[in-house]
Amino acid sequence: MSIECLSLSKSFKSKLLFEDLNLKFEKGICHCISGENGTGKTTLLKIMAGLEKSDTGTVIKTGSCTYSGSNPYMLHGTVLENIQYPFTLTRQSDPSSREKVMAMIKRLGLQGLEQRTATSLSSGEKQKVALGRALVWNPEILLLDEPTANIDSSAVGKIEEILLDYIKSPNHTLLLVSHDLEQAKRLSGKSWILKKSNEPGHPVLSAIST
Repeated sequence: MSIECLSLSKSFKSKLLFEDLNLKFEKGICHCISGENGTGKTTLLKIMAGLEKSDTGTVIKTGSCTYSGSNPYMLHGTVLENIQYPFTLTRQSDPSSREKVMAMIKRLGLQGLEQRTATSLSSGEKQKVALGRALVWNPEILLLDEPTANIDSSAVGKIEEILLDYIKSPNHTLLLVSHDLEQAKRLSGKSWILKKSNEPGHPVLSAIST
Protein backbone atom coordinates (compact mmCIF):
# COMPACT_ATOMS: atom_id res chain seq x y z
CA MET A 1 0.00 0.00 0.00
CA SER A 2 1.08 3.61 -0.41
CA ILE A 3 2.32 6.22 2.01
CA GLU A 4 1.95 9.96 1.55
CA CYS A 5 3.40 12.99 3.33
CA LEU A 6 1.41 16.22 3.26
CA SER A 7 3.04 19.56 4.15
CA LEU A 8 5.52 18.05 6.61
CA SER A 9 7.83 20.39 8.52
CA LYS A 10 10.36 19.48 11.19
CA SER A 11 12.97 21.37 13.16
CA PHE A 12 15.25 20.68 16.10
CA LYS A 13 15.73 23.74 18.30
CA SER A 14 16.78 26.42 15.81
CA LYS A 15 17.68 24.02 12.97
CA LEU A 16 15.07 23.50 10.26
CA LEU A 17 15.35 20.06 8.68
CA PHE A 18 12.58 20.37 6.12
CA GLU A 19 9.52 22.50 5.49
CA ASP A 20 6.25 21.95 3.62
CA LEU A 21 7.39 18.55 2.35
CA ASN A 22 4.87 16.82 0.07
CA LEU A 23 5.70 13.29 -1.07
CA LYS A 24 3.92 10.21 -2.29
CA PHE A 25 5.57 6.80 -2.27
CA GLU A 26 3.54 4.51 -4.49
CA LYS A 27 3.09 0.82 -3.81
CA GLY A 28 4.79 -2.03 -5.61
CA ILE A 29 8.36 -0.71 -5.64
CA CYS A 30 11.31 0.03 -3.39
CA HIS A 31 12.05 3.67 -2.67
CA CYS A 32 15.57 4.53 -1.50
CA ILE A 33 16.23 7.78 0.39
CA SER A 34 19.81 9.02 0.42
CA GLY A 35 21.61 12.29 1.09
CA GLU A 36 24.17 14.03 3.25
CA ASN A 37 24.31 13.59 7.00
CA GLY A 38 22.06 15.98 8.87
CA THR A 39 19.47 16.45 6.15
CA GLY A 40 16.78 14.57 8.07
CA LYS A 41 16.59 11.16 6.37
CA THR A 42 16.20 9.13 9.56
CA THR A 43 13.89 11.72 11.09
CA LEU A 44 11.65 11.63 8.03
CA LEU A 45 11.46 7.83 8.19
CA LYS A 46 10.59 7.92 11.90
CA ILE A 47 7.86 10.49 11.29
CA MET A 48 6.36 8.23 8.62
CA ALA A 49 6.56 5.32 11.07
CA GLY A 50 4.79 7.34 13.77
CA LEU A 51 7.80 7.25 16.11
CA GLU A 52 8.39 11.01 15.94
CA LYS A 53 6.04 13.92 15.47
CA SER A 54 6.36 16.50 12.74
CA ASP A 55 5.93 20.18 13.60
CA THR A 56 3.25 20.47 10.94
CA GLY A 57 1.69 18.22 8.34
CA THR A 58 0.20 14.76 8.05
CA VAL A 59 1.28 11.27 7.05
CA ILE A 60 -1.31 9.07 5.35
CA LYS A 61 -0.64 5.32 5.32
CA THR A 62 -2.96 2.90 3.56
CA GLY A 63 -1.94 -0.43 5.05
CA SER A 64 -0.08 -2.07 7.92
CA CYS A 65 3.36 -0.60 8.58
CA THR A 66 6.58 -1.69 10.31
CA TYR A 67 9.83 0.21 11.00
CA SER A 68 13.30 -1.18 11.71
CA GLY A 69 16.14 1.18 12.63
CA SER A 70 19.89 1.09 12.07
CA ASN A 71 20.47 0.38 15.77
CA PRO A 72 17.75 -2.21 16.32
CA TYR A 73 16.16 -2.69 19.71
CA MET A 74 16.16 -6.24 21.04
CA LEU A 75 13.31 -7.37 23.24
CA HIS A 76 14.13 -9.36 26.36
CA GLY A 77 14.15 -13.04 25.50
CA THR A 78 15.53 -15.32 22.81
CA VAL A 79 16.08 -14.86 19.10
CA LEU A 80 13.03 -17.05 18.49
CA GLU A 81 10.87 -14.98 20.83
CA ASN A 82 11.99 -11.74 19.16
CA ILE A 83 11.18 -12.88 15.64
CA GLN A 84 7.84 -14.40 16.61
CA TYR A 85 6.86 -11.29 18.61
CA PRO A 86 4.40 -9.92 16.00
CA PHE A 87 2.44 -13.16 16.28
CA THR A 88 2.71 -13.14 20.08
CA LEU A 89 1.36 -9.59 20.11
CA THR A 90 -1.66 -10.61 18.03
CA ARG A 91 -2.04 -13.91 19.92
CA GLN A 92 -1.43 -16.08 16.87
CA SER A 93 0.04 -19.43 17.88
CA ASP A 94 -1.11 -21.63 15.00
CA PRO A 95 1.28 -23.96 13.13
CA SER A 96 1.33 -21.63 10.13
CA SER A 97 2.74 -18.77 12.20
CA ARG A 98 5.40 -21.06 13.67
CA GLU A 99 6.38 -22.21 10.18
CA LYS A 100 6.77 -18.60 9.02
CA VAL A 101 9.04 -17.82 11.98
CA MET A 102 11.25 -20.87 11.43
CA ALA A 103 11.46 -20.19 7.68
CA MET A 104 12.53 -16.60 8.37
CA ILE A 105 15.20 -17.76 10.84
CA LYS A 106 16.58 -20.16 8.24
CA ARG A 107 16.54 -17.60 5.46
CA LEU A 108 18.41 -15.06 7.57
CA GLY A 109 21.08 -17.61 8.47
CA LEU A 110 20.22 -17.59 12.17
CA GLN A 111 19.84 -21.36 12.58
CA GLY A 112 21.38 -22.55 15.82
CA LEU A 113 20.79 -19.19 17.49
CA GLU A 114 17.08 -19.65 18.17
CA GLN A 115 17.54 -20.01 21.94
CA ARG A 116 20.29 -17.41 22.31
CA THR A 117 19.45 -14.31 24.32
CA ALA A 118 18.90 -11.64 21.69
CA THR A 119 20.69 -8.91 23.63
CA SER A 120 23.90 -11.00 23.62
CA LEU A 121 24.17 -11.09 19.83
CA SER A 122 26.61 -9.19 17.65
CA SER A 123 25.38 -5.98 16.01
CA GLY A 124 25.02 -7.75 12.66
CA GLU A 125 23.03 -10.61 14.17
CA LYS A 126 20.78 -8.13 15.98
CA GLN A 127 20.10 -6.37 12.70
CA LYS A 128 19.09 -9.67 11.10
CA VAL A 129 16.77 -10.45 14.02
CA ALA A 130 15.14 -7.02 13.77
CA LEU A 131 14.67 -7.44 10.03
CA GLY A 132 13.13 -10.87 10.56
CA ARG A 133 10.79 -9.47 13.20
CA ALA A 134 9.70 -6.74 10.78
CA LEU A 135 9.20 -9.04 7.80
CA VAL A 136 7.74 -12.19 9.32
CA TRP A 137 4.17 -10.89 9.55
CA ASN A 138 4.28 -9.53 5.99
CA PRO A 139 3.37 -5.85 6.53
CA GLU A 140 2.14 -3.85 3.57
CA ILE A 141 4.57 -0.97 4.24
CA LEU A 142 8.14 -1.59 5.39
CA LEU A 143 10.40 1.28 6.54
CA LEU A 144 14.09 0.41 6.98
CA ASP A 145 16.97 2.61 8.12
CA GLU A 146 20.33 1.32 6.85
CA PRO A 147 19.15 -2.33 6.89
CA THR A 148 22.59 -3.80 6.13
CA ALA A 149 24.84 -1.27 7.92
CA ASN A 150 26.09 -3.76 10.53
CA ILE A 151 25.85 -6.93 8.47
CA ASP A 152 28.92 -8.73 7.17
CA SER A 153 29.51 -8.08 3.47
CA SER A 154 29.18 -11.78 2.67
CA ALA A 155 25.55 -11.74 3.91
CA VAL A 156 24.42 -8.47 2.34
CA GLY A 157 23.42 -10.16 -0.91
CA LYS A 158 21.10 -12.54 0.94
CA ILE A 159 19.40 -9.63 2.75
CA GLU A 160 18.93 -7.78 -0.53
CA GLU A 161 17.44 -10.93 -2.05
CA ILE A 162 14.92 -11.12 0.81
CA LEU A 163 13.95 -7.47 0.29
CA LEU A 164 13.58 -7.94 -3.47
CA ASP A 165 11.29 -10.91 -2.84
CA TYR A 166 9.23 -8.80 -0.44
CA ILE A 167 8.70 -6.07 -3.01
CA LYS A 168 7.52 -8.55 -5.67
CA SER A 169 4.06 -8.21 -4.18
CA PRO A 170 2.20 -5.37 -5.93
CA ASN A 171 0.63 -4.39 -2.59
CA HIS A 172 3.94 -3.92 -0.77
CA THR A 173 5.79 -0.62 -0.39
CA LEU A 174 9.41 -0.56 0.76
CA LEU A 175 11.20 2.61 1.88
CA LEU A 176 14.80 2.45 2.96
CA VAL A 177 17.46 4.92 3.96
CA SER A 178 20.89 3.96 2.64
CA HIS A 179 24.27 5.63 2.23
CA ASP A 180 25.26 2.83 -0.16
CA LEU A 181 24.49 4.20 -3.61
CA GLU A 182 25.26 0.87 -5.28
CA GLN A 183 22.78 -0.85 -3.00
CA ALA A 184 20.23 1.82 -3.88
CA LYS A 185 20.71 1.00 -7.56
CA ARG A 186 20.31 -2.72 -6.93
CA LEU A 187 17.14 -2.39 -4.87
CA SER A 188 15.21 0.71 -5.73
CA GLY A 189 12.61 1.45 -8.32
CA LYS A 190 12.96 5.11 -7.42
CA SER A 191 15.70 7.02 -5.62
CA TRP A 192 15.01 10.10 -3.52
CA ILE A 193 17.86 12.41 -2.62
CA LEU A 194 17.44 14.65 0.41
CA LYS A 195 19.57 17.71 -0.24
CA LYS A 196 19.84 21.33 0.81
CA SER A 197 18.22 23.97 -1.32
CA ASN A 198 19.76 27.30 -2.24
CA GLU A 199 18.22 28.76 0.89
CA PRO A 200 20.41 27.71 3.86
CA GLY A 201 18.77 25.30 6.25
CA HIS A 202 15.92 24.34 3.94
CA PRO A 203 16.55 20.81 2.63
CA VAL A 204 14.27 19.63 -0.15
CA LEU A 205 13.64 16.11 -1.43
CA SER A 206 14.29 15.49 -5.10
CA ALA A 207 13.04 12.39 -6.90
CA ILE A 208 15.28 10.66 -9.42
CA SER A 209 13.82 7.67 -11.23
CA THR A 210 16.23 4.77 -11.76
